[in-house]
Amino acid sequence: MANTNTTIVKIEASKEAIDFLYEKFENMNDGRYPNEGETPHIADVFGADAELFIDKVGSKWISICDYYSNDDTEFIVNFESAWYPPSDLLKEIHRQLIEIDSDTIFTARYWDEAYDPIGIIKITDTGQYITKEDYSIEYDDEEYFWDEVISPAFEKLEKQLNIK
Repeated sequence: MANTNTTIVKIEASKEAIDFLYEKFENMNDGRYPNEGETPHIADVFGADAELFIDKVGSKWISICDYYSNDDTEFIVNFESAWYPPSDLLKEIHRQLIEIDSDTIFTARYWDEAYDPIGIIKITDTGQYITKEDYSIEYDDEEYFWDEVISPAFEKLEKQLNIK
């Protein structure tokens, strides 16, 4: 089992919800563990109500690699975490966003460092956390591996969950 999991979350919501999210990310610590900076850690801002870090976040550690807004109604955030997506953290982000905009669309793509598995996440407007995974990909270091293998596999999974 690979140790590092990458999760790229795409959130489509109202400008008010995206502004809320962007402000939270601008004012938090992106280190792997709490107490690595002077600002609140992501687990303090979006962690589930739990005592242990792994139960707050859904993984042993987490880092924010990047986040940005393409426009007023879309927010993308890239996480790295241990072993699997930070499910509890994602659910809490979604919970906070739907309080602002009940029409929030929350999807994600994730993969471990060996592409075993790759998967997608969809959190519905009722908070249902749905995943679909593909364990059939064998890593190959050919030049267009992502474009020819990984991207089409994600698109196939997204089609199965009706994600555009």
